[in-house]
Amino acid sequence: MSSDEYEGVLQDIMQCGIGTVCRMWDQGHYCRALQLHSDLYVAPMAMTTNQETSMTRALAESRREFENNNYGMVGAAESSVKNMVKRVKVEDGEKGDCMVCLEELRVGFEASQMPCSHVFHVGCIERWLKQSHYCPICRFEMPTD
Repeated sequence: MSSDEYEGVLQDIMQCGIGTVCRMWDQGHYCRALQLHSDLYVAPMAMTTNQETSMTRALAESRREFENNNYGMVGAAESSVKNMVKRVKVEDGEKGDCMVCLEELRVGFEASQMPCSHVFHVGCIERWLKQSHYCPICRFEMPTD
């Protein structure tokens, strides 16, 4: 593959990503840029079994590395979770769903309330904040370490 063809493929990939972000933004979704690392492998039309195995292994390794890096997300500082997230009892007028697990917040049960006033199951928001420092509803930003 020539250098010009390679650049063309990279431009196509970038345009696809930019188009996706723009569509999400237009639909009212908040988008965050994540670091992208890619290796472009161009194979001849007839791939050998060894090449297929190598490609499968490389893709699996890349996926594991991305997952192990927590998808580029940063968790909230443990101290900020303790100081800023309050324990509350779900009242009759506050009945709704936990937007992390999508199950009902039952009246009388203990829940966690973020500083932005959104309420979640205690365990759900604790797990969420270990991986992301943003409120899953409004993207309120909790402090990080």
